[in-house]
Amino acid sequence: MKDLKALFYSTGIIPVIKIESLDKADGLAQALRSSGIHVAEITFRTKTAPGVIERFASRHSDILVGAGTVTTKEEVDSALSAGAAFVVSPGFNPVICSYCIEKGVPVFPGVNNPSLIEQAIAMGLSVLKFFPAEVSGGVRALKAFESVYSSVSFIPTGGIQENNINEYLALKNVLACGGSWIVPTDLIEAGKFEAIEGLIGSARRTMLGFLPLQHGDRGLNREKADAGARIGDGAAIEVKTTSLRRSLAILQAEGFSSVLGSEVMRGKSMAAAEIEIPSLHGRIRLVE
Repeated sequence: MKDLKALFYSTGIIPVIKIESLDKADGLAQALRSSGIHVAEITFRTKTAPGVIERFASRHSDILVGAGTVTTKEEVDSALSAGAAFVVSPGFNPVICSYCIEKGVPVFPGVNNPSLIEQAIAMGLSVLKFFPAEVSGGVRALKAFESVYSSVSFIPTGGIQENNINEYLALKNVLACGGSWIVPTDLIEAGKFEAIEGLIGSARRTMLGFLPLQHGDRGLNREKADAGARIGDGAAIEVKTTSLRRSLAILQAEGFSSVLGSEVMRGKSMAAAEIEIPSLHGRIRLVE
């Protein structure tokens, strides 16, 4: 559990995925990887779920895959046979929880009130899904739970979007947030994985205030290729700024050098540029 808690906390946003087509699994896995996401919840809301979980577990082992919306013992068995590392259920079902505990698989049942939380605690569970988050009191409810159930961490899911995710992540008892908006089913089925990368990148930038760049990041390389520029191996993080030109001017006045040819234009306006940071042996990519 400690490893899972650490992974969830460092990820911040756990994609909750409904996928209809098995042949889209590899492209989706690559989009998650390229966006810096290494955990995924595949919901049992489609018949394809076990096959997708098996594909992730066998071909994309760097992404920890779990099964979501699990409501029966048969689904638990199917998820585990496919290689799921954890189980998430929409509600608190003692039968499902006991079954998972017996099998030694981490289970995160959905709760939204003190009675359910206490029943889960009585079973030895300390990480719970708070669902549906927004209609169950949202941040205010979680704040109330914090002082009473200090040993419990929550993964709020339901109604969380980029515009309110930081309200949840600011709470001490929130481990991570579940999010389906960053992996829309229609984009998955259309194979629009670049758009999914954009949604995840935007959400992570909002969450962190900057965006870690993966070495060889596909989206970044694509933008640079369009701009006729190359990316240095030292690229490290992307930082969003309200005024790119002003930020560049301030940094250049402080003695930092802009990277020649790193500018990305959007029409006649500059959308991104890199600054060399010699002391860090790397670069910061500023975006507006």
